[in-house]
Amino acid sequence: MEFSCCEIAPGVRHIGDGAGNFCTLLTGSRGAVLFDTMTGLGDLRGFLQALSPMVPTVVNSHGHFDHVGGNLQFDAAYLHPADLPLLEAGRGQIPVLEQTLGRELSGMARSFSPERYRAIQPGGVLDLGGLTAEVVDLSGHTPGSTGLLCRELGLLLAGDALSPQMCLLFPESLSLEHYARMLDRVEGLPFDRFLSGHFGFPFSKNVIQRFRRCIPLVGNQRGMDYAFGPLPYIKGQVYVSETRNPELGQPVCLIVKPGTPSLRGGTHQKGGDPLWRTE
Repeated sequence: MEFSCCEIAPGVRHIGDGAGNFCTLLTGSRGAVLFDTMTGLGDLRGFLQALSPMVPTVVNSHGHFDHVGGNLQFDAAYLHPADLPLLEAGRGQIPVLEQTLGRELSGMARSFSPERYRAIQPGGVLDLGGLTAEVVDLSGHTPGSTGLLCRELGLLLAGDALSPQMCLLFPESLSLEHYARMLDRVEGLPFDRFLSGHFGFPFSKNVIQRFRRCIPLVGNQRGMDYAFGPLPYIKGQVYVSETRNPELGQPVCLIVKPGTPSLRGGTHQKGGDPLWRTE
């Protein structure tokens, strides 16, 4: 497994596994944090040690397999408690993932052990020395989806909560209304760019308005049938607002559970780790 590494800003490295998954390493003068660990393919910890001698604190954006799979290479990780139930589901999904991804993933099971996890809550701050990472609520994709806001850099690490191909099709995904309200909150945060969990480059904050244009399509236009490739028994409906956005070079769409109703008018208004401190 060969990892890629792109320096987004001083102290910020965005790392890919070559399979469309990305994690982000933040490094300050006295500590480091790793946001997600992808699927656990390859020696991620060894790769990080070549970049920095600091052993990072692991923070997971949410509990899906392609974000927590590499946690087994680290002693512990932080995760919002609302996503703890996804760990047992992830363990049960390994046989299907091995078939669809064509890889042996049995070792990933250790990443789904609840005892590996410590609770994270919005408002917590990791103080890395010259760089801070504030936990923010990005729930929608999953109930416990969180992001890390680096105010000094005007940068938000968003995981799967902000994406040109936004997925709300999973059983645990929250409502369309909740997603719309989350976008309202996010647009009020002080950042200029954000990183998403399956793209190797940062997005400008203003593209969130492009994502928002998908919302009125749901229930008001006919969606296209969709099956989630790694777990094809999970089905959804795709609503496309742009087949290829010129700024992103990407289609912009929203994937929701079958039968998701439209968002009607009136429902949308615009631990223990020494690095943590309380604002």
